Amino acid sequence: MLKKISKYTISLFLCLVILPIQAQKRGQHIEQKTDTVKVNLYNGATVYADIVSLASPLFAKAATYSYEGAIQVDLLHKYYPIFELGYAGANKISNENIGFNTNALFGRLGVDFNLQKKKKDSKPTNNMFQAGLRLGMSNFRYSITNVVITDNYWGGTEAVPYNNIATTKMWFEIVAGVRVEIAKNIFMGWSVRNKNLLSKDNIGGPNPWYIPGFGINSGNSNWAINYVIGYHF
Repeated sequence: MLKKISKYTISLFLCLVILPIQAQKRGQHIEQKTDTVKVNLYNGATVYADIVSLASPLFAKAATYSYEGAIQVDLLHKYYPIFELGYAGANKISNENIGFNTNALFGRLGVDFNLQKKKKDSKPTNNMFQAGLRLGMSNFRYSITNVVITDNYWGGTEAVPYNNIATTKMWFEIVAGVRVEIAKNIFMGWSVRNKNLLSKDNIGGPNPWYIPGFGINSGNSNWAINYVIGYHF
């Protein structure tokens, strides 16, 4: 009789100890499955228009102008491939009365990375701190007028025009910025860009003062700011 009572007591104790532990483990497993948020590979695309480029003629005193937009794809809420397309030009008269004129399309292809860390139990957010790279290119023609050439042998000067010169310029950009959802599917954001020219100018030749998409060609590096508004589909 005592042995039966001992066996019953031990069995009941094991049930009271082991069953709650197993239940707790099952609960934790279910909770982990519930808290795990599935992230799709493709999460839509956003179309952007750059506001700064629309106001650029005011800051440049109408010497240059640029209009651009972009379409960006959301992959895993981490990677954001982007294609930017624009139209830009310049009509500049220098203090020496040298004229420069150009206008053309330009394009950039690149990717942004979301650097904002996400908690394990939180849902993906559409706001992000981004950093990325771009590869830009523009095939354009330009003209330079009233370039004064001095004849060192015979003396005297002559104004020589350079008309309709064709060239292709390529550059890469390092981009950093912020994007915020201000209303459902409507985004605004800004970015700072460091542009670095890959195509070198001809030494001693007539080189473009302005490169569509790159900006004023005052050296191998350039800075720009973009402020965009977009809609997510």
